[in-house]
Amino acid sequence: MILNRTDSWAAMNHRSQEWAPPARQPGPYNPAPAPAETVIHVPDKGLRRYDRAAPGEPTVTVQQVGPGTNGEPPTYVHVSQNAPKGSRQARPPFTVTGPKGEPLSSVRSVGDGVYEVYGGDGALLGRITRRSGRTLPWPRRVRWSVQPAQGGAPLAGEVGTRKAWAVFVLISPLYFVCWAVMAAQGSLWLLLGEKGEAKKEAAWEMEPPTWTRWRSADEPEAASEYRTGRRYRLAAPRLDHRPACAQAVLHVWDRA
Repeated sequence: MILNRTDSWAAMNHRSQEWAPPARQPGPYNPAPAPAETVIHVPDKGLRRYDRAAPGEPTVTVQQVGPGTNGEPPTYVHVSQNAPKGSRQARPPFTVTGPKGEPLSSVRSVGDGVYEVYGGDGALLGRITRRSGRTLPWPRRVRWSVQPAQGGAPLAGEVGTRKAWAVFVLISPLYFVCWAVMAAQGSLWLLLGEKGEAKKEAAWEMEPPTWTRWRSADEPEAASEYRTGRRYRLAAPRLDHRPACAQAVLHVWDRA
């Protein structure tokens, strides 16, 4: 997971700052606050293959890069190698540690799509909830919410827009026709012994809508936003970056 600081966002308005968490002194259990705008990148391969990682090795690396970061040391996401596979509603617990192994945060499932996020000192930072999507009796998109432990309105976001899902449903039949043709071509290449070409044919896929914006019901501006490429734009003053990172990891894991 890579954090990339950007300077392109405008400063947050006074209203959004009213419910921002109070300032804390930096330290191993109260890390320095994230920059006003941050881009979080979460590679998903490590999440899918956590059981293949060597004992003690991190599942995902968190690195701040870009102008002004001065090569700051990385942090790491760890998932126990022998953790159960779990499900979309109960991912295995994971921890985030600093460059010297100091605990920064931990996340654990408490069942039914609910996760609790704790700081390195064991204090509860917030709760993340995943509500499953469905088609009947009426369509409902997957919905995520983040409730800060210090109070304030929860941040909620639905995966994909209504228009994007409508277009996705309309073009899905065409996609399946194309997929069948490419699968047949891949099988032919495989019979001819061309495994590389077969993999190329099998690599193409159409992803469902992904745009997700987390915001409170009374705030027009998003506190966190995901568009594509496993990158999350975070307006740090409106949400502790540790629950925000936990939400990003769970969101990517949901799609892995």
